[in-house]
Amino acid sequence: MKVYSDLFSGDEILSDAYKSEKRYDDVLLAVNSKWVVVGNDNIDVGCGNAFGGGGEEEKVDSTTEKVLDIISTFKYNETSFSKKDYVTYIKGYMKKIKTKLDETKPDRVKPFMAGAALAVKFVTDNFADISFHLPESYDTENTIIFSLYEGENETPTFFYFMDGLKTTIF
Repeated sequence: MKVYSDLFSGDEILSDAYKSEKRYDDVLLAVNSKWVVVGNDNIDVGCGNAFGGGGEEEKVDSTTEKVLDIISTFKYNETSFSKKDYVTYIKGYMKKIKTKLDETKPDRVKPFMAGAALAVKFVTDNFADISFHLPESYDTENTIIFSLYEGENETPTFFYFMDGLKTTIF
């Protein structure tokens, strides 16, 4: 299994357990999400009601909630930007990634810059329909994930700048 973490903060962002595809010269990873139901944990050790309990007075109010799998698993927190603030953020973040690539993968800089320009244009062109998410740490200086409903999909596609992530194989 591969786990993707933020290159700078180390926050776990994603795993390869989700269906995905790379876009824009492998700069963006598009990941499909699904609705899942969480909660209502009813634990039965296999003996049913043999030990008593489970009576009307002992019932608990269990609730379930329908959530997006990626948000639930990696504990993303939704945030918002004005278009101007996002452009300011993404310029700084892209520069940070480019600097790291210059140091570690100089052959990747040119395709990254070309793909990043297309990816940022994609975001700004669809800005009104995009939701932004922070990792669990609420770190606003590094990876910010965005999502968008594409076509007739009933769940959003999440997008990640791959060059801002490091891969750990377990």
